[in-house]
Amino acid sequence: MSKIRCSLSFHTSTVNDFPEFAGGVRDGIYGNPTAFVSPPILETDFQAALDDYNNNRYAYVQGGLAQKGPYLQSKEDLMVILDTTAEYVDTIANGNANIITLAGYVPTKGNISEQPAPTEPEGIVVKRGSTGQILAECENQSVATAYGCIMTANEPLPANVIMNGKGQLVVSESGDPTAPDDTAISASDGQISGTFDLTQGRKKSFINLNPGTFYYFRFYASNSRGVSGLSESVGIMCA
Repeated sequence: MSKIRCSLSFHTSTVNDFPEFAGGVRDGIYGNPTAFVSPPILETDFQAALDDYNNNRYAYVQGGLAQKGPYLQSKEDLMVILDTTAEYVDTIANGNANIITLAGYVPTKGNISEQPAPTEPEGIVVKRGSTGQILAECENQSVATAYGCIMTANEPLPANVIMNGKGQLVVSESGDPTAPDDTAISASDGQISGTFDLTQGRKKSFINLNPGTFYYFRFYASNSRGVSGLSESVGIMCA
């Protein structure tokens, strides 16, 4: 049965529209404590993520590709928060479009259970482009709406680094993406180092790399149901 729920179309928002939307959600949820009694994200944490995104967005606009990595990471962090609060609002609204609108989201009709979550990407291909450039891509999945790629230099991501169902890259003791928080350490703790490409397409281009250095690539896919695990690691030496 279809039900009115929060649209996740903000995943495709432009650089300038995204912070305006996030600010509207902040005002909608935390400005209406009677309707939204116990949000899963503290207002201070939400604001900190929004400030971090805006600061990195400005640095990216001013500094170009050198600032792309921090910008994309801050966007991913804010996106996870918005996905989490969307789930909370859906629970509170229970199909009421007015409550969804009050929270700053856009109501949409559909049943997300009809679409499966994507699986780990396969068919990873990496090749050299021009000097200092490596091109990477994965096979297309019909249910995926976006693909992410993580590049590391000199050695692949450790085996205990996984992608959990919330789209968070974590170090896990168990290797289980559904494990409790006390067994997972966030990438933001500095224990994971890599370059993220969060543009939606499955074809990625990494530039300004060091010739003679080996680089490794792992992909993941996402849609409104969730985020896949990481693909196998594929490496190549940069020319």
